[in-house]
Amino acid sequence: MSVRYLIAWFGMMGLAIANGALRDVGYRARMGDRAAHQISTVILLLLFGGYFWGLFTAWPLVSVRQAWEVGTLWLVMTLVFEFGFGHWVAGQSWRQLLGAYRLHKGQLWPLIPLWVWIGPYCFFR
Repeated sequence: MSVRYLIAWFGMMGLAIANGALRDVGYRARMGDRAAHQISTVILLLLFGGYFWGLFTAWPLVSVRQAWEVGTLWLVMTLVFEFGFGHWVAGQSWRQLLGAYRLHKGQLWPLIPLWVWIGPYCFFR
């Protein structure tokens, strides 16, 4: 697998940070925390979709295996960053971090790591 896909992950993090900043300064105060996070999640899914399209148009994946390798790499990097930064830098508890994964309580965040994982395969197909 090419190192360019590893580096491309940092572009996704830039999109995620910009999207979160827009949510926090733009519309969270008017909508409330849960609604803002839900909207922000949908926006990030769309941003990642556009990013994947551009990335895989410029650097096409060559096989199903490579698509799953890229997706798995990105998933691991995303989860390590999310839990590592969230716990040791932002000071969130493990309970808080895992709370973002409660789909049954309206948390849509689990769709992001899922899309990061399957997105390369979907765009390869």
